[in-house]
Amino acid sequence: MNKYDVVVIGAGISGLLSALAISEENKSVLVLEKEEYIGGVCRSYEVDGYRVDTGPHTITRLERGPLRELMDRYFDVIPQFVPFWKCYVRTGGKIKPFPWSINAWMTFSLLPTTDRLLLIATLFNILYILPANISVATRRFLDWICYFMVSTSIENAPVLRFIDNKTHNTSPVPCIGELYDLLISDGATDQGYPKGGLQYIVNSILSSFPKNRVKIITIANVLKIGSDERIEQVCTNDNNYGCETVIYSGFVSDLPNLVNGLLKEYIKNLTSIKRAKSLTIWVGLKGEIFTKYGSEMWIDSEPYAWFVPTSNYDSSLAPNGKQLVSFAFTRPSEYNGSMIRKKAFDEIIKTIPHIEENMIHYQELIPENASWGINSGFGDIIIPIKNLYCVGTDTEKRCVGG
Repeated sequence: MNKYDVVVIGAGISGLLSALAISEENKSVLVLEKEEYIGGVCRSYEVDGYRVDTGPHTITRLERGPLRELMDRYFDVIPQFVPFWKCYVRTGGKIKPFPWSINAWMTFSLLPTTDRLLLIATLFNILYILPANISVATRRFLDWICYFMVSTSIENAPVLRFIDNKTHNTSPVPCIGELYDLLISDGATDQGYPKGGLQYIVNSILSSFPKNRVKIITIANVLKIGSDERIEQVCTNDNNYGCETVIYSGFVSDLPNLVNGLLKEYIKNLTSIKRAKSLTIWVGLKGEIFTKYGSEMWIDSEPYAWFVPTSNYDSSLAPNGKQLVSFAFTRPSEYNGSMIRKKAFDEIIKTIPHIEENMIHYQELIPENASWGINSGFGDIIIPIKNLYCVGTDTEKRCVGG
């Protein structure tokens, strides 16, 4: 039986970053991935001459966040990021820039004046009790933000998500974080899109692995994480691998199927985790239609949508003279695939007629392993089994880039 210092289960972005950091400590690392590709939901691939990502992305906290810290410490090749620029709000047939400052909030005419005053008072008092008489447009505006930030409705979104420590530093006094930042800053200055697409981040990690310290095996389905009092081996469909430590980056809610001896209360928490689901529609346009930089929040869309003119950030993602754009939609837990696709695409056609005459590509994804809701479970990095640790968006409520 081959033996390694550490076995990492899952070759998504969390697993690959873990393998990189551990291998830099002079440890031998084996990465096991059940799919035939690596990168998980952080990769790119070709479709009819266009290069699409696994869903539209903006990488956040590029100035001082955890991804910046990892890149500075471990990457031999640092990805280049194109500024993401403004975000726009589209509702009621109108479109305006997202209000990034107090003055912008006060002049944000897409929402009623009274609602704007109430929201500013609410944000500065760090309250999360919405007035009952806010307009439908304002409620949908806030609901959109909650769905795309924590994958749940405004009624189920925890206030902690909006008082997150944006500087990624431990402090006895939490800063008011992301929503406060909307009020005092001039745009999302630390957000960007990776030049070359998401795949370039994965490629940068792979090229930064120390020589002969990391081995990746694909199409390796893990059946059991063997343990007595501590982790000793990982069993796949065709081999067993000895190890001192396991880093698990798969769905933490699947752990009870792989590990014996977990406490009942711990299992109960894991089984209450709700995964975030999305539908992305990529459109390869025959010409360059969208000229401005910046994404759009489609508040009136049903389901809610986020539009990104992706190839505006990197023209190499589309053939010369053409354009690649993406539309991300929230997706309910229970849904009919063909119905949700039709419903979402109809919303696009309502706003952009005749777009169906171009290249269309659908993706149904799980961009976050867990939604962050008041009534939902959530995992943790440390679990009650010695030498077994978990990483990923269902174990840490502040994702790597955001």
